[in-house]
Amino acid sequence: MTSAWAEARLALIGALRLARADPRGIVCFDRSEEGFWRSFRAGMLAYPLYLILLSFPLQIGDAAAQIDAGRYFAAETIHYVISWVAFPLLMLPLVDRLQRSERFFLFMTAYNWCQVPQTVVFAAVALLGGVGVLSADGMVIADLIAGLAALLYEWYVARVALAVSGGRAVFVIVVDIVLAAALSHVSAALYQS
Repeated sequence: MTSAWAEARLALIGALRLARADPRGIVCFDRSEEGFWRSFRAGMLAYPLYLILLSFPLQIGDAAAQIDAGRYFAAETIHYVISWVAFPLLMLPLVDRLQRSERFFLFMTAYNWCQVPQTVVFAAVALLGGVGVLSADGMVIADLIAGLAALLYEWYVARVALAVSGGRAVFVIVVDIVLAAALSHVSAALYQS
């Protein structure tokens, strides 16, 4: 039995290998049901970084002065938790449709752990913008590049972990994008007037 830290370290090594398009990174993830449940620890690791993203109101523009901070952080935290729970629920019927249900735990475990390096990148961009290293235009460009890279990364993770074609992996990413957009719309409605 490995410790939680050893498992997290190995999973993050796997996540970084997959980020470099090394398919051997997939062996770093526990493909069992227990490994799947433990992979939600990645959400706890990424949450402080997510708070950094929320702390820089560049995402909400001029309306920032009119938003109650407590309500904003509460709504976005609920959004965060729901996104971590909703995506696996959406993936259950999708992996059946893709005839890859036996790879569900492996995919979700890899996907969950791969959220950590992505969140590190987005938090770094937010910090660079927040301290003035990046201009507003620079932030937009950096966010766009980071967003495209994250989509490509998640596509690769889906392709390798589910052992599907590139086109089928795109379908997984579309589900993720639609879920993220819907949750962002709902959470923003809770704190914007």
